[in-house]
Amino acid sequence: MATVFHYGPYASISEFGLPSGGEESWSFGPWPWYTDAVAITAHPLALAGANRRMEVTHISSSAAPNGDRFIFCTVRNVGPDSANYAVWLGGVAS
Repeated sequence: MATVFHYGPYASISEFGLPSGGEESWSFGPWPWYTDAVAITAHPLALAGANRRMEVTHISSSAAPNGDRFIFCTVRNVGPDSANYAVWLGGVAS
């Protein structure tokens, strides 16, 4: 039977936030995700007076020589205003 898993939030918070068009890279692991389906989302913090939108632009996985596995992603601010945000990782394990 499949199991759903969920990790987060992992937050990116700074005084000015990620500027419009800015990108940040994230790495998760080592975890045993070889047979799992994994999804990553980025959610901007909702603050009055600003229009924020985040996008996960790239997800990749790797296996180290010792067998450790990692998931990598890039988060981009595609909104017009700077944003602080949270990253969530979830998936389905077989």
